[in-house]
Amino acid sequence: MTRSSRSSSVVAAVPSVASYAVVGNPIQHSLSPQIHAMFAASCGHQITYEKLLAPLDGFEEFALGLRDAGYHGLNVTIPFKLDAAKLADELTPRARLAGAVNTLKFEGDTIFGDNTDGIGFVRDVQGRLKFKLEDAAVLILGAGGGVRGLIGALLEEKPKWIAVANRTHGRAEELADEFGVEALSFDEVPAEHFDIVINGTPTGLHAQAPSIDPETFDDCMLAYDLVYDPHPTPFMELARRGGAKQISDGLGMLVEQAAEAFLVWRGVRPDTAAVYRDLRRQLDAMQPAAAAAR
Repeated sequence: MTRSSRSSSVVAAVPSVASYAVVGNPIQHSLSPQIHAMFAASCGHQITYEKLLAPLDGFEEFALGLRDAGYHGLNVTIPFKLDAAKLADELTPRARLAGAVNTLKFEGDTIFGDNTDGIGFVRDVQGRLKFKLEDAAVLILGAGGGVRGLIGALLEEKPKWIAVANRTHGRAEELADEFGVEALSFDEVPAEHFDIVINGTPTGLHAQAPSIDPETFDDCMLAYDLVYDPHPTPFMELARRGGAKQISDGLGMLVEQAAEAFLVWRGVRPDTAAVYRDLRRQLDAMQPAAAAAR
């Protein structure tokens, strides 16, 4: 019996319309249900989409339970992207390169895994933000599943060089060796010049900034946090103090990677511009309340 043909203890009726979900831990902050509802409406598709909290030590059983309950696919977020790659029976080339999966598609007993993070990031940065990645010096902070999804797509854009820095330097070195990029310690970062600095650490989820010197942003043209929030993240505030010319959170990447996942599941790629504008207006409207809660 193959891994994906096993049944879990979760039993439910097969939904009358195609059902999807985003699975993570934590997950309450996710805007993915709103995004996919807007995508489905614009494309005339009938789907349901939820955000579901999976146990930290039980992703495989949880995901298989959803498959057995009739779900057609899942988005996967922190901290389960490596687990999702192990669960999949077949991986797309970009997911295989990343070793991490953020999109699962269920077809019978087969589980297909894809990674849409990298293409989502590139489309947002080069499309919405008009930042040219070719010949750029790139610094990525972090070495988790989200970062793994970025590096392959970034390399395809032919940057000048890519450096990875992580609090645990050994993990950065492992990632650098695997992808053929450079590993730096946090202490080495301020001495280098970077056109774009990307925060792929989970610090923003805990209202913290990565432990880098503001001097890192002296010549930085774009500081980009993969986290999105109603208010500027601690990383964005650090980049502003350091003099970064342009600063962005990860809302645009979230929308773009979701559109690519929708394409994987539904065979059509929805328009993203209107969805981004609507979500940005919603987040902007939440800023006073968010500030009061902090």
